[in-house]
This record gives sequence, structure tokens and C-alpha cells, in this order.
Amino acid sequence: MRRRSLLSKAGVFLAGSTAMSVAGSGLESPEPSYRILPETKYETGVFVREGADDGPTAMVVGGIHGDEQCGYRAANDIAGWQIDRGKLVVLPKANRVAIRKNRREGEHGDLNRQFPTGEEPETELARAIWNVVERHDPDVVLDLHRSVGIYGYHESSVGQVIWPTDAGNASEYANRTTKELNGSVVPWYMPFHEYRRGGELDGSRPMLVHKVAGELDRPGYIVETTEFFLDADTRVRWERAAATDLLSRHGIEQRGDS
Repeated sequence: MRRRSLLSKAGVFLAGSTAMSVAGSGLESPEPSYRILPETKYETGVFVREGADDGPTAMVVGGIHGDEQCGYRAANDIAGWQIDRGKLVVLPKANRVAIRKNRREGEHGDLNRQFPTGEEPETELARAIWNVVERHDPDVVLDLHRSVGIYGYHESSVGQVIWPTDAGNASEYANRTTKELNGSVVPWYMPFHEYRRGGELDGSRPMLVHKVAGELDRPGYIVETTEFFLDADTRVRWERAAATDLLSRHGIEQRGDS
């Protein structure tokens, strides 16, 4: 399937080098395949989609930070995909407590600082999320986020960056995806919003995708879309387009009639 067709399916109509976006379907995801931490306040669904043909396994995580709506909304859309090949595992709303409160952190602090490489995750929720990783043994992991500002322009902000692990083709694929997004999704009149590839993640920090790099030596990505001068629906569309392109490079594509 052509790359531009994939981005169109992610909720973007293309016109030359610019893009006219449309809202997502707004449909609720189907029932999850199973739940982690059932009958607790952290209970949340895991969606598993399997194609008829053998292929790679990909995992998509959203909602690690509860106030980053574009991440968990994009992941929620992807949870409703049907695929022809491989396996797609989606945890759209990883931190339900923080999401309900619309806060970055939950009651035990920043969930994305609880995954030290070479050690047990530090909290019950972090351990449950890592158990999903171990259960499905994914070939690639995407962690979807939102940043307040733009990397390099706003202090302490990491927006408009795709951060790859130092494993496999992750760095090359991140670079290709940023170029595709900048040519097909980010309008020409918004040059400060062009996506960039970040430095490689190597397991040196206690973050989910760092742990994927350090312990599994697998491709993984943190996708950071900014909220700076972007409305909520546009952030979701851009985040979903980034995830769609990255997944396609790893052999996971939404079925054409989905």
C-alpha cells in the first residue's frame, strides 16, 4: 500500500504538499480482549487484533500521562483497527486514574519514570503494563505522548519529535516517518511544527520505551506531538498519522475495509 494512502486512512486528506484534516470517526472502541488489574481503580483494557496471516507483533500504548489526550485518543482509534497480517496489541488508557483526573501523574508519581532497565517496575501499575509487554513479546513498541511546547524552541519541551530506540531499524524508520509527516501532514505554513527525529533511547532512563531498548533490544518509539497552536483534534490526527506510518514500516497496516 502506498504511504500516502496509509496517512489518508489515518484521518488526513492530502492536497499536494499540504494537508486538510478531518475529524476521526468518533466511534467507541470495541470491548477489550482482556483487562489488567481488574476490579481495582487502575483497571484498563488491552485490545488484541490478529491478522489471518503470520507477521510481526506491534504494541501501542497511550495514556501513560493522564493529561496527554492526543496520545490516548489516537491509541483508542488504533485499538479499533482490523489487520490482515501479524498481531496488534493496544493499551489505549494505561493510567486510568491520571486520565480521570486529567493530570500528568497518578497517585504514585510519574508512571513513565517507573520502568528501570534490569529491575522490576516500581509500582503495581507499571508491573502490570510490563507484564503485557512480556506476554505478547512485541517486535516494536510505540508510546504516544503530547508535549506543551516544541523541542529546541521551548524550554524543557520535547514536542514534534519521534524518539527511537537504538535497536534495529528504529532510527532510520523514525527519520523516514518524520520526512513523510512533514511532506504530507504538517502544512507548509507551519515550519516550526515540522517533526524531527530525536536521539536514540538506550535503556539509561526508567521509561517504558527505554526499558524496551535496554532489556529487549527491540525497536521502539516515543511520539511527542505538541499542543502549541494546535487544537485537540489536529493533535490527535497528527499523532495517529505518525503511529500509522511507523506501524506500516514494521509490517502492521489497517485493513482496507476497516
